Amino acid sequence: MDSKILSIIGLNKKTAYNPTVPFKHNNKEYIGLRVESLSSELDSRIMFAFKNKDEWVIESSSFALQDPALMQIAGKLLLAGVYVEKFRKGLRWKTDFYYGADISNMEKIASGPWGMKDIRLVEMDNKIGVFTRPQNRQFRKGKIGYLEINSLDELANLDWYSATLLEGLFDNNSWGGVNQALRLSSSKIGVIGHEAYADKKGKHYSAMSFVLDVNTREYSDYKIIARRSDFAASKSKRSPELDDILFPAGITNVNNKHVDLYVGISDYCCGKIRIRNPFE
Repeated sequence: MDSKILSIIGLNKKTAYNPTVPFKHNNKEYIGLRVESLSSELDSRIMFAFKNKDEWVIESSSFALQDPALMQIAGKLLLAGVYVEKFRKGLRWKTDFYYGADISNMEKIASGPWGMKDIRLVEMDNKIGVFTRPQNRQFRKGKIGYLEINSLDELANLDWYSATLLEGLFDNNSWGGVNQALRLSSSKIGVIGHEAYADKKGKHYSAMSFVLDVNTREYSDYKIIARRSDFAASKSKRSPELDDILFPAGITNVNNKHVDLYVGISDYCCGKIRIRNPFE
């Protein structure tokens, strides 16, 4: 596999990881990034960087969120990001949604429930598919759900726990979520996501894919498409706990035989790897 760690300029001693896939803005190629201090995640920002030759250069525009994901819905951009705050003796989080013509013109339209990350949307025929990620209690460490809405207006009052759960994806000791959802046909969605587990050495995240049939709500062709070991060694935000983390953003060139998968690495940096198209 042809892999590389991305060079990001303008970080000022902070980390940048868990990127979006590249997108066009003001006639340049951009990615969104999670930027934060090495010692904390409470100062996290979503920041954007444009491509300059083989480097990505940080710009100042930002959102006070983590783990950006961009989706095209009804001709505009939908940004999903994780909002985090102190709560009791720890932290709590939810997914916030911003919508607009481009990244410089977005307004908040909805929030997911407390405790839910990895919410992703995909435009289908006369519907919008929504992937959820409930966790705790009967959902254990995190499962994947799927439901459909008619428009983004429904997000603000959505029953997030009404989604059909995709049972059998993970065992009781593992969890996962959707990072990118791609319309393959009128009834099929290609999913790029992550699978994770933890042991005494730390956390272990890999990139995976599967195909969902929206009519039957059944999935097929589940496979691991990339691991941390596919990339060169790098620093980790907390070693050894986060050494084996590969958090996918998604793929580009979806109609090609080979695609570029963009990833976050060890909660410290970003990478890109050329893989065979998992939906070919």
